[in-house]
Amino acid sequence: MRIPILIDGKERGVLETRREGAYTLFEARCAYVPGVRRLWLFGGGGRGCLGVMQPAEGELRLQRKLSRADTRGFPDPIEYAGFAERARSAPAQREEGKDAALIVTEEGERCLALPCALREIPPGARVREIGGKSYLLFRC
Repeated sequence: MRIPILIDGKERGVLETRREGAYTLFEARCAYVPGVRRLWLFGGGGRGCLGVMQPAEGELRLQRKLSRADTRGFPDPIEYAGFAERARSAPAQREEGKDAALIVTEEGERCLALPCALREIPPGARVREIGGKSYLLFRC
């Protein structure tokens, strides 16, 4: 399934989804926009965060393989994807037991630290223990 990624109200990328056994593969590509960008899924008045886009070859990309349980909070059907500008209008949701993202300084660099609940470490990320929990670090 092809889902448009909207940036400033214009279609600037695509999110493709397909089934792979018991999982759904999400592959997103869009025009490069500076800064840390979370990709949100919208539809039926709901929303869900797919993850943080990563710069690669002059664009932003994201690839995730999720189980049915992982996608439980996603809108159904997904009408479009976009960045936080649209997500700010909805109340913030924090799932019980989930850790928040952090901004940390490591070796003089400012980094985004995301809870490390992934099966694979994405290119350019480092794994660090912070407060006894594993985080993925990305340079900002």
